[in-house]
Amino acid sequence: MTAPDDQNIDAMLAAMLAPPARPGDRGFAVGVARAIDAQAAYARARRRFWRSFAFEALAIGALLAALWLLSSAPLLAPLAGATHWGLAPPLLLILLLWFGTQRWRQA
Repeated sequence: MTAPDDQNIDAMLAAMLAPPARPGDRGFAVGVARAIDAQAAYARARRRFWRSFAFEALAIGALLAALWLLSSAPLLAPLAGATHWGLAPPLLLILLLWFGTQRWRQA
C-alpha cells in the first residue's frame, strides 16, 4: 500500500511534470486545414488534367485511324500521296493548335 506521503509526492510530481496549460493554437489549425484543402485541390486538378489528356490522346488516335482509312479510299488517294499520310501532318497540326489554344484559354 502507499502511504499518504507517497500520494502527496505523486500528486506533486504529476503537477510538476504536466505540460503547461495553454490555449489551442488557432492559427496553426487554420494553416493545416488550408494545406489539406490545397492538397485536395491539387489532386483534383491532376485528375482532371490526366482525364482530359487521355480523352485528347484517344481523339488524336481516332483521327489518325480515320485519316489512314480515308487516305486509302480511291477518291482521296491522290491527295494522300504515296505514303498514305499526306493529309495527316497538316490536319494534326490544326488539331494540336486547337487543343493548345483551348488549354491556354482555360488557364
